[in-house]
Amino acid sequence: MSVSVRRVVEAGLLVAVAVAVLAFGGTAPQFFAITQGIVLLLGILQLVVGRRSPGTAVRFPVTVPFILFALVLLQILPLPISIAPALGIRAADPPHSLFTISAAPYQTVSQLLMLVTCVTAFYVVLMLGAEQKAQKRLVFGLLTIGMFEAFYGLIQYLTGWQQIFTYVKQFYLQEATGTYINRNHYAGLLEMILPFAVVMALQKIWTLRRKAPDELNRMKKILSSTEFPFLALWIFVAAVLFAALVFSRSRMGIISALVSLIAIFARAGTSSLPPRTRIATGVLFLLGIVGLSVWIGSDPVITRFETLDDQYNHPGQDRLSIWRDTLHLIRRDPLLGSGFGTFAVVYPSVQTAFLSHLVDYAHCDYLQIAAELGVPGGVLVFGAIFWILGLTVRHCSRAGREHDKAISLACLGSITAILLHSLADFNLYIPANALVFAVVLALAWSNATHIPRA
Repeated sequence: MSVSVRRVVEAGLLVAVAVAVLAFGGTAPQFFAITQGIVLLLGILQLVVGRRSPGTAVRFPVTVPFILFALVLLQILPLPISIAPALGIRAADPPHSLFTISAAPYQTVSQLLMLVTCVTAFYVVLMLGAEQKAQKRLVFGLLTIGMFEAFYGLIQYLTGWQQIFTYVKQFYLQEATGTYINRNHYAGLLEMILPFAVVMALQKIWTLRRKAPDELNRMKKILSSTEFPFLALWIFVAAVLFAALVFSRSRMGIISALVSLIAIFARAGTSSLPPRTRIATGVLFLLGIVGLSVWIGSDPVITRFETLDDQYNHPGQDRLSIWRDTLHLIRRDPLLGSGFGTFAVVYPSVQTAFLSHLVDYAHCDYLQIAAELGVPGGVLVFGAIFWILGLTVRHCSRAGREHDKAISLACLGSITAILLHSLADFNLYIPANALVFAVVLALAWSNATHIPRA
């Protein structure tokens, strides 16, 4: 692929992600259609003119996407009603000769299009990931989007200007949500991008330490180095991202981000980074967070955690009740599920929680995917994600170059955060977050399975 085409693809992908994020997190179908069109066009462009870079060994995983697409297509394919009992499915009334596994084929088709978009973006990033500089540009693009969202959210929180461009918010009027409607999904975006800023700071520390091996004069050399302003910049970026996440007041988002940072520093401990350097970096980052928190005010966040018990002390009106109901759905169609994207349609048949409300999501990605795709489908999806996570963890200690190690560490933190957050929310069903997650997974896979060109 020529350099000019690669630049077009890089820019197009980042524009697609930005459009999805800025347009209410991609939850407005008319705006996310623009993102889908851009990504699919980029995929076609790759197929028409794309070539593997010489000297690279890019591995393109095809088994899991193929099986997943086949499963979803099977859910919307009209089947003879005579085979319904064999599949353990309660099909339509006898007058109908055909049935679909999906309880709502239109919703399944819509969800399939989002899946195609994310998988296409995954492969596009794999092609771009053959070049180290392209990886860096993609990371900088994600960080730029994240910083815009962080500053936007902090402005909302500090000034009380609770708007998303011209749209006046109706919910979460005391929290930072950026261009998202829901604070938890806003936190989901930031927690995926935050690890990249933290690792950028760590990378600068590795560079400074290498340039100043003499421990006696190290601090003086570090402070006078041309790299020190960049270290301060990345620590500032990380602090702003985390502060915006904190003031989204998303409890699970804050916990997930903290766990991801612990995972990064723990894994960095097996690298060449000395303990005192890790501690110093953590202290600088913590001081930045404390300073911003003191300036902005942390009482609302603390109050939010103090109400944690209330969420689970009202039987029939909590997430635990939704989860129990979702387990009933899984037991009803354990093999093939009710159809991708059909949770809102089938949930009323088992609903015992929030009886006066429409429950759109299970607030647990693991349970909802198992309910919609069946237990084998859920194992397939999350098994593949955990497989990539495992490869990434292993590559963190085996990577020879600082760039490879940094990308792996950042992807480790990002994937860990969203997998943890998925226990109590539905970030993977938010189009913009799913797209960003696909990009992160592709960066992780690309970095762990081949050596990029410089």
